Amino acid sequence: MSADVELSDVSVTFGSFYAAKNVNVKVNGGEFFSFLGPSGCGKTTLLRAISGFQEPSEGKVLIDNKDMSGIGPNKRPTALIFQNLALFPLMSVSENIAFSLEVRGVSKEERKKRADELLELIALEGQGDKKVHQLSGGQKQRVAIARALAVEPKVLLLDEPLSALDLKTSSKNENRT
Repeated sequence: MSADVELSDVSVTFGSFYAAKNVNVKVNGGEFFSFLGPSGCGKTTLLRAISGFQEPSEGKVLIDNKDMSGIGPNKRPTALIFQNLALFPLMSVSENIAFSLEVRGVSKEERKKRADELLELIALEGQGDKKVHQLSGGQKQRVAIARALAVEPKVLLLDEPLSALDLKTSSKNENRT
């Protein structure tokens, strides 16, 4: 399932500095869309505004024509995979994947079932008991993706999705688009 995302005159400021200014974008549900630009131009800031981790200073974020003002990240139909992956080092791989489900009050049995399904999807079945530090960079990336997919978001946001892959692997993936 997917949702339309619209940024209407969105600006984000930090003091007098504009991290993003008067952004107007509409992405239709099911579309793949990228923000491209140099470091520091506001790409991550816009993703954080869409996902609810950063409130716009001005303008509106609409998801399926619903104003997201005041709606936190845990209540939005979005999932954001951060640049640094933000995996919890003291949790197992399965616990990392199921964390967002736990926050939403899903039963332990259902969380385990969903984590196992996603471990299979990302080709890490049987490795749910490992700790994050026991994984390669690419495996960590897949765990972060599985964690985002666990809640079945309508909007999946990826902040530099190939950053944890080595140059050889990421170059191969770029040629597949």
